Amino acid sequence: MVSTFHGIEMGKRSLITHTQATNVTGHNLNNLNTEGYTRQVINLQEYEPIFMPDMTREERAGQMGQGVITQNIVRVRDVLIDNRLIFERKDLGYYEIRNKYIHQMELIYSEPTIYNDSKLTTNLRKAFDDFMSGWQDLANHPDEKSARTVLLERANILTHSVRLHYNQFTDLRNNVDLEIQNRVNEINDIAKKIAHLNDRILRSEAIGDNPNDLRDERDRLIDKLSKIADIQISREDNDELIIYIGGRHLVQGQKYEKLNLVANAENDGYYDVYWKDGEKLVVRGGELSALLELRDVDLYYEIKKIDSFAANVTDLVNEIHRDGFGLNSKTGNNFFVEFPFVTDPAGNYDRNRDGVDDSTYIFRVSGKNKLELYDKIGIRGTMNINGIDIAYYETDTLEQVIRRINESGARVNAFLNPQSKLTIKADYELNRENPDFVIRNLRDDGLFLTGYAGILRESGDAGAFNWENINQVNQFDNLAQWSVAPQVHPSAYMEVDQKIKSDISYIAAASGIDTNGDGIKDLSNGVGDSENALRISSLKHSKVMVGMSLTFSEYFEMIIADIGSRGSHAEKGFKSAELLVQNLENIRKSISGVNVDEEFANLIKFQHGYNASAKFVAEVDKMIETIIFRLGV
Repeated sequence: MVSTFHGIEMGKRSLITHTQATNVTGHNLNNLNTEGYTRQVINLQEYEPIFMPDMTREERAGQMGQGVITQNIVRVRDVLIDNRLIFERKDLGYYEIRNKYIHQMELIYSEPTIYNDSKLTTNLRKAFDDFMSGWQDLANHPDEKSARTVLLERANILTHSVRLHYNQFTDLRNNVDLEIQNRVNEINDIAKKIAHLNDRILRSEAIGDNPNDLRDERDRLIDKLSKIADIQISREDNDELIIYIGGRHLVQGQKYEKLNLVANAENDGYYDVYWKDGEKLVVRGGELSALLELRDVDLYYEIKKIDSFAANVTDLVNEIHRDGFGLNSKTGNNFFVEFPFVTDPAGNYDRNRDGVDDSTYIFRVSGKNKLELYDKIGIRGTMNINGIDIAYYETDTLEQVIRRINESGARVNAFLNPQSKLTIKADYELNRENPDFVIRNLRDDGLFLTGYAGILRESGDAGAFNWENINQVNQFDNLAQWSVAPQVHPSAYMEVDQKIKSDISYIAAASGIDTNGDGIKDLSNGVGDSENALRISSLKHSKVMVGMSLTFSEYFEMIIADIGSRGSHAEKGFKSAELLVQNLENIRKSISGVNVDEEFANLIKFQHGYNASAKFVAEVDKMIETIIFRLGV
């Protein structure tokens, strides 16, 4: 039998339910502008009815209803949209970072050079052109000191510009490394918070609560994390949310794995990212991926390009300048300072840092024999330079063999020096395991590098040059000439020689003559001679860069075009990803966001329900009052 107070209880239950529904609606309205808030919906259901299926039951309608209760309070989310946003945000983060930093790299090349606290309307390319023009002006007026003064000033501007570019790229690389550290710390912090939220959500669900606000907080953190790194989410187990990076668990339920930063001595001391067990993190998207790529690829090789420019300008200008004579009739002087990487004139170096020399670091080597560029070599064989086999044939001209060397990918430049002797010079390395500006291997199974060019002492393995051993200069011909590797970053040290700075009469504009027939110019042609200045100025139009295939101007054009292409790609990728993510977020907002009109309608609906329930309770109360006071029960 139904209790006398059944109606009161049913009305109370309705009042509580409609109050809760009103509160949910108010919660939605109050969080109208809260970032990442998900609209919540209350689902109502009938309370379990009274049903007494026994034989003595009165013949009347059964299953007396007990009113309404709250079934659940759920968030309005579309999992497919959420997963799509997680996937697309990694591209947004990746391209946003690349667009930002590549734009800054472009500005470095286009910004004016600051020299002696004065802003000059010049950049590296302009500074080099002015420097070459200075040699041309000197060639036109070899006897005038004013031309030398202008040349010195332009040389100082050039060296300052080179060092400035190196410092700016290095500073930018340092900033990127700092951002990498910040992103890794951020990942660790987010992972810790998500693991803690997973625990709170699980505990809340265990006692029958709906931790929707906690889920919102967790989703906000996941959104943030998905922009930093390429993550994958597993929601297959309701009790355990799993987050992966690079196929490994970052978060698994209430547990998370911390990422570690480890300094890499082989990468200028910059930090690599590792898991706790020592495995290197693999990340293929997001801000962190872009930052690692910028630091270890884009900026790394951009600095190498400036280094290659500095090393080649220093080497080529000095080679010609040493052969000339100044106003004071002095010869054999460098124009730029050469900063060797090793102190041993034979290039012996302790590569593994165990206190014992184990390698030979040679930058360039020139043979003893004078050669003609277009003469046929008349010999056949195969040489190996830095691990690459290069064949030559009797009908080849020297020019053809040199071009074949330069196009081989051996990372060397081969050419005839001013004395018409074959010279092989190392370039910067693409393989990080190999040092820059170091010849690694020279071997000839024939006679090209030996008897013909006079670089190696003998053919075959016995006469091969191998940088991984010491005293390898002994493999060179007795009359061959070599120089040791320059500093790791020549662009950081480039400057005019102090002799030139102190006395401009040392600037060697004039050529000389060999008076005793030993092949060495020992007497100046005189103050009015400008042959040496012309030879240096001609470097501007000589193909001396990238396998002797580009002039300095073409080299700059290649650099600018390359970084411009990367910048354009990054900008297009960023705009495309930004638009896609924005569209997806708008779709999600239309589904999960708070609609004021809809919530006001719900508010009115639940208010009416509450009022109706209250009126119902009042009527039941009157009925009970009648029973008690008028019937005397």
